[in-house]
Amino acid sequence: MWRETKILLIDDDSTRRRDLAVVLNFLGEENLSCASHEWQQVVEPLSSSREVLCVLVGAVNTPGTLLGLLKTVLSWDEFLPVLFLGDISSSELPEELRRRVLSNLEMPPSYSQLLDSLHRAQVYREMYDQARERGRQREPNLFRSLVGTSRAIQHVRQMMQQVADTDASVLILGESGTGKEVVARNLHYHSKRREAPFVPVNCGAIPAELLESELFGHEKG
Repeated sequence: MWRETKILLIDDDSTRRRDLAVVLNFLGEENLSCASHEWQQVVEPLSSSREVLCVLVGAVNTPGTLLGLLKTVLSWDEFLPVLFLGDISSSELPEELRRRVLSNLEMPPSYSQLLDSLHRAQVYREMYDQARERGRQREPNLFRSLVGTSRAIQHVRQMMQQVADTDASVLILGESGTGKEVVARNLHYHSKRREAPFVPVNCGAIPAELLESELFGHEKG
């Protein structure tokens, strides 16, 4: 459905792994399903890790091996999007690994939740490919805060991608509560100014006669 890519499904719960593979096949998503100890053998025939869209990680039966599994998977492809299945918690993972987890799918996942998560993985992969060509790297935080698969949301993501690392001024329009500040914060986070502070200003709370001096300063007299 997304590209000529495969979904890597790693789960030591064989029943759940089989059921989810059936769902993915129904959606037309080619997948490689395996237990945690055999994923390297499963991906070995691939010509490149770029053939994998994302990795779905479920149960890892051997205690303490989830961290080891993620480290080896991400050493194979540093920017492979990770989706957790079921009640796996990422809170105890190192920050670097937590940032690679795009979402946690409830089991069984709803149709919309699964499609949205796969769509975010696809967008992340595509944006990273383009960022890599420019020598830049993207963080997955952008896709955690911008959920949805509608055409409008896809268009917003596309426009953000085009301007995030440029010096262009950006005007964000929308009704109250639609997420204008979310977009602004993500643009700042992915810009060259990310190390500088992000300063939101509520212009509606500033009297018109003071707005200009508040934003641009003034000299007495």
